[in-house]
Amino acid sequence: MKLGKHFLILMLLFLVAGVRVYGQTTVVDNFNRASLGTDWVVDPTAYQIVSNSMLDNVSTEAGWNYYAIFLPIVDPTEVSYKWDLSGDIEGANSGGIIMRYDRTLHNGYFVLRRYGNIDLHPIISGIIKRDVVINSAAPSLPNPKPGDVLKVVGSSDGTGHIFKVYINGTLDGTVKDASKLYGNGSNLHGGLALYGQRNNNIDDYTTKGNVPPGPIESITISSPNGGETWYANSSHNILWTSLNFTGNVKIELSTNGGTSYTTIAASVANTGSYAWTVPNSPSTTCRIRISDVVDNNPTDISNANFTIAPEPIDLVVTYPNGGEILYSSSIETISWTSTVYTGNVKIELSLDGGITYSVVTASTPNNGSYSWTVPASYSTQCRIRISDTVDGDPVDVSNADFEISDVPPDLQVLSPNGAENWIIGTQQEIRWTGPGSSTLPYVRIDYSIDDGATWTTIITSTENDGSFMWTVPGQITTHGRVRVQDASDGLPSDISDNPFSISALVHLKVNDSSGQPGSTNNLVTIWMDNLTNVRGVSFRVTDNPNNLTAANVVAVGRASGFTVTRAENGTSVFVFMVHMSGGIIPVGAGPIAQISYDVASGATVGSFSDMALSEVTVADANSNLVVPELTNGKFYFVIKGDLDKNSVVDINDINRAAEIVMKTGTPMTPYELMAGDLDNDGDVDLFDLLVIFDLVY
Repeated sequence: MKLGKHFLILMLLFLVAGVRVYGQTTVVDNFNRASLGTDWVVDPTAYQIVSNSMLDNVSTEAGWNYYAIFLPIVDPTEVSYKWDLSGDIEGANSGGIIMRYDRTLHNGYFVLRRYGNIDLHPIISGIIKRDVVINSAAPSLPNPKPGDVLKVVGSSDGTGHIFKVYINGTLDGTVKDASKLYGNGSNLHGGLALYGQRNNNIDDYTTKGNVPPGPIESITISSPNGGETWYANSSHNILWTSLNFTGNVKIELSTNGGTSYTTIAASVANTGSYAWTVPNSPSTTCRIRISDVVDNNPTDISNANFTIAPEPIDLVVTYPNGGEILYSSSIETISWTSTVYTGNVKIELSLDGGITYSVVTASTPNNGSYSWTVPASYSTQCRIRISDTVDGDPVDVSNADFEISDVPPDLQVLSPNGAENWIIGTQQEIRWTGPGSSTLPYVRIDYSIDDGATWTTIITSTENDGSFMWTVPGQITTHGRVRVQDASDGLPSDISDNPFSISALVHLKVNDSSGQPGSTNNLVTIWMDNLTNVRGVSFRVTDNPNNLTAANVVAVGRASGFTVTRAENGTSVFVFMVHMSGGIIPVGAGPIAQISYDVASGATVGSFSDMALSEVTVADANSNLVVPELTNGKFYFVIKGDLDKNSVVDINDINRAAEIVMKTGTPMTPYELMAGDLDNDGDVDLFDLLVIFDLVY
């Protein structure tokens, strides 16, 4: 019976993971299938098989937060994999091997061969501690490259846990933990970690060790598994799957990244789901741990941190909210927002800073506004309170005192009166107060986009009723003002006290980029921030002085399914993007296109070309034209790694990069960023410093 059971297990593992020679306790996973299956413990949003032949970390997060543990072999003495030929040098230096991993304690070792170093890092409470180096060794071989095989052979003796690193079968160096801090139990596992957002696919994961003594028991958390934001006092289901395990589970919460845990449920049925009311314990470093209630094995922890955010205020008073001066007998619009609550609301007024309240209306629809005739109750300590009519919850009060006065000024603009941001094409209410209609029957309204230097008429004459609905024009500015005045002779008159903004539903920007003179395939990103869905977009990008030639344009990100048409005339490139099946660029922010440029060999190092947008057309999901906001960029001509523009990468560049990384020198200039950011991640960091060091030495 025992032999038959083990035989079935071995056959199942053979079918799932590929070629395996169990007589030699060797397993090879060639990834020649559509999905990983149950052999691996991973975050499925990060580790996926691509092209039915390679393993990749497809996470959009650039970091070591996610790793993969292989289950069919325990206590491995050897783990290796091959860098796929489709990668690059950076990718082949952006991954490492996990050894002696304890799935109960979530501890073990991470062996990293990265450019000029072999480092041994601990894994503590499920987190790779890249900031902690247990041991380090200088490699004897050149840096890994696509096609190379990286292998770690582990052993343990009286001197410690020892890890030998090989490249293509040749010893590269040895690191060890003399203190044997981790991985001291049995049934330990091996695995790997690939840095996210790198060209670092792998193939032929190979491990030698022991076949597990029985069916593999596992628990895998699927939610929350990292990246989620859950609000305090909200209800969510904690979700997990289990393999070969049916016993009750314990569920725990950590709010400090896995350092310590508190119990959510001491023992619940292993159903794969638990209804949880999120506690009021705000933190950005939360993790869930689920384990067997008997011996904590199997167990699993969220692959990365999730966030518990403070409970949002569901009802918010927006006007009057503090600082306003209202005048008796004037008509004001009390306004508020409500995201979830839909019942009627009660509105109250306090004249003593919120100590006591009188009823404005006992019940009114929760539609966000209420027309109110300001009473003759003069005070400088007024507040508005809005609450649920049934039990007073939710409730919100004006953030600060406002004033009710009996003597209005000649005329006063109330809105926009400074700091508002109004979107082009929206309907916005211009509000003012002042003399009654018997004294001032009609008013004229104008607006300015240059702080009052020049004015444009909105309406020459409208009734003096305190408000006017305005369709915001297509003129982007941060220096807007509104003027309201007597329609007959211009007096009295008032202007917004402070500037307001007019902005667009769509912001199109050319991101700064760089390249060496004479180089090809330099990418310039076109970035879009859109508050409305976009059906199509066209634009021209002109470089001045003309040192760039556009070789290709591709749609990326949220526009990846769009068809791109381009026309290069030698001085500029015109791009037209539309989805042939009616798709849209959804609301969001990020890159939508990448233009590949060749740089003229005569471009001057240290200079730049302006990258200007023109002839821009944006259509929303209903094919209506949208007026966009435009931001131009710059293309810097650099020698990669040459921060001081002396045409050579030398010790001075190393010293300057070190100052930038440690923040000990002068602030980084835009040119230094473009020359020093060798991995194109938007900053100059330790990785870039090491690459510059390699270029020099």
